[in-house]
Amino acid sequence: MDIKFSIVVPLYNKEGYVLSTLNSIFKQTFHNYEIIVVNDASTDNSLQLVKELNDKRIRIIENKKNLGLSATRNAGILNAKNDYIAFLDADDCWHTTFLERIASLIEEFPDEGVFATYYEENFNGKILSPKIKIANHKKGTSFLIKNFFELNMGRLILTQSCLVVKKGVLENINGYNAFVTFAEDIDFYIRCFSKYNLAYHYETCSLLNTTVTSSLTQSNTLDKTYPDLTKKLGISVEIDKFIYFYMYCFCQRLKLEKRLDESHKLLEEIDIKYLNIFQVVLLYLPYPLYKLLIKFKKFLMHLGVQFSTY
Repeated sequence: MDIKFSIVVPLYNKEGYVLSTLNSIFKQTFHNYEIIVVNDASTDNSLQLVKELNDKRIRIIENKKNLGLSATRNAGILNAKNDYIAFLDADDCWHTTFLERIASLIEEFPDEGVFATYYEENFNGKILSPKIKIANHKKGTSFLIKNFFELNMGRLILTQSCLVVKKGVLENINGYNAFVTFAEDIDFYIRCFSKYNLAYHYETCSLLNTTVTSSLTQSNTLDKTYPDLTKKLGISVEIDKFIYFYMYCFCQRLKLEKRLDESHKLLEEIDIKYLNIFQVVLLYLPYPLYKLLIKFKKFLMHLGVQFSTY
């Protein structure tokens, strides 16, 4: 198979990271690719650093104004010349064999259109391995996941930076929803995996940076638009459970930002029978106690200890 990748790198104020990100692409053992850096009106030196590389493998697309992550990814997709679109955020990195592993997945599952690998997280210098729900598979193996939602009712088994999607699939699901500016990935996964399987390689091939604050998806969501997940309810029990879990997550984030009226309104829409008992308790926990619990969780993460509600 003649496999070629278009690598879309959305860029917004990542001057401290973007060169490392691009270097992780340059070091790939698979070389048949183009790089599309889409600058979303950065206000720091990010774009200049990319231009100074003067690398013919890089094409630069510039948004005239800041449009957000979804629209920026869509611009990259629109300008891609190749059939397979890989996404890499400008603060994340790939292991040297990422594209090679994806190419092997494509050859093993030629009829599929969505591919991904396992990943690790860099949290303040601590490398954490997410605890995901595919323990019945051995590390280093490849397999087809037909029910994405059943395996992702907690820590996701993939991130956008270890995802490759065939261009025809992206066209069929209309890419990313540019009106959604928070939890864009969740909206995307629901639209994508309600129609398509996932070919997956269970080996760490990318490193997600979870501590960067200057990004297209910032921690404060006061000016962000959440996806309306209720419109996707009723497709299947697994998707409903997935949706209610993320509505729970959104509710808790709104609570942390003291947007209590919005949090209470969203709470009324959640069917708690789809949540576990711990999640239900946290859902009704008063703001001061919940904030204290989150501080304790961050303290544990600094120690390399993972803590979750699922």
